[in-house]
Amino acid sequence: MSDLLKKGFLIGLGAAVTSKEKAEKYFNELIVKGKVTPDEANEMFEAFEKKGNETNEQWNRRSREKAQQFFADMDIATKTEVAALEARINELESRLSALQPEADAGEPERDPAPEDDPVPYRDPDKNE
Repeated sequence: MSDLLKKGFLIGLGAAVTSKEKAEKYFNELIVKGKVTPDEANEMFEAFEKKGNETNEQWNRRSREKAQQFFADMDIATKTEVAALEARINELESRLSALQPEADAGEPERDPAPEDDPVPYRDPDKNE
């Protein structure tokens, strides 16, 4: 997915550079032909450039919104949600450690066997 976005960005950048070069050439031709003064051409070019920047900002905003909507539709956790879950896991591990008897301190920690797990994991993709 990121490769696609990168290619799209590079295509847009190439189009922007080409457009800017063509605009400069066009305004220079207008000056040479005497249709506009250098000041008028400069004003027109700045207006053209400003409009291009505004359009670019709108495109970037819409792209971010579309990407956020795509990830939301895919039900992918955000960085904030993952960080909140990590904090909750850390808190629960701390509370669990505090509840374990001190006699267990000498025993090596082990992962619970699947049959010991009070809430067994069920793969949502498997029909069990």
